[in-house]
Amino acid sequence: MYVDTDVVLAVLKADDWLSSAVDLEKIPDPKTSVATCIEVQYAMQDEWDRERRTTVHEQLADEGVQLVPLRFEHIDAGSTLQRAYERLNLFDAVHLGVATVLDETVVSTDTLYPEIQEIEHIDPRDLE
Repeated sequence: MYVDTDVVLAVLKADDWLSSAVDLEKIPDPKTSVATCIEVQYAMQDEWDRERRTTVHEQLADEGVQLVPLRFEHIDAGSTLQRAYERLNLFDAVHLGVATVLDETVVSTDTLYPEIQEIEHIDPRDLE
């Protein structure tokens, strides 16, 4: 399963609003793209120190989350989705492009994802 940035933040931040609902044990073969590391560093710029921001990839590996390198096919699939869905931002398009190419379900609380017909989506709070 492909874990989106909100799930990654829930794993990395004990005080995250979603942290009590995310259990990586319930997510088979969790993976995310290297773009997630970049997005987390960007999002946490004002909250985390440089050391913590620049070790996101190591923290994810320690948690058992596989990092997927970005490939042309991922960006291409994401760009296609971004053109089809006006509300889809750059990072979300990349995440969905990777998940689409890898044929992975996206684990996220993003309220836009259920509207995107090309992907399978599940809210982490619904995992059993």
